Amino acid sequence: MLTERDMTITEWIGRQGAVRAEHVMTRFSIGRTATYRRLHELAEFGLVRRHRLLYNDGGLLTATAEGLRCAGLDRLTPARLSLALVPHMIASAALAAELEPQLADETLLSDREHRAAENAAGQPIASAITGSQRDGWRGLHRPDFALVRRGGDEVIAVEVELSLKNRTRLERILRGYLRNQNVAVVRYHAAPPIADAVQRAARAVGADAILDLAPLPSTSASMTRRRP
Repeated sequence: MLTERDMTITEWIGRQGAVRAEHVMTRFSIGRTATYRRLHELAEFGLVRRHRLLYNDGGLLTATAEGLRCAGLDRLTPARLSLALVPHMIASAALAAELEPQLADETLLSDREHRAAENAAGQPIASAITGSQRDGWRGLHRPDFALVRRGGDEVIAVEVELSLKNRTRLERILRGYLRNQNVAVVRYHAAPPIADAVQRAARAVGADAILDLAPLPSTSASMTRRRP
């Protein structure tokens, strides 16, 4: 029989898109055995699906269409996995798992939730406005998360940066965040060499005042476990 905690876990997986079992452990502060037991039951009930992408890999978990419906997330669709995007999905889920338990007066919207919220609002919430108004949604760069403070009048755009973008692109994105008056802070989680490049781009466009640099989450383990 499924519990309220099981449905909360299903909802969290559905909100993030794809997560690892260890992310669930971190987010909900539960042990390995209990986590795997719950996830097995969720899979048996058809609410969660496990994807094994590589040999000897722990795999990723996504919510099924039924899981999203039962969790009240009808506005979202089951996550589509791409091998090229898996490292970024893992790092993003790790960040959400670490950050959410610390929040009090803020709500962390995943990329999926933020996209749905912007589509419903018909205007940018935490996206960088990189094009003209006639470009519509093509003129937006969406962050990986939107951290919305109580009242919703100010947001923090959160980027998980694993690869180095060229300077022109970084400057374009940062200028776009400056154009969005909702955005109070742009927080980049990145390794030092990438963080340095972001900081240089911010200085070049005058975005120093809204830039916040932070480390990558500690639980964003490699997606591969090599065969011995």
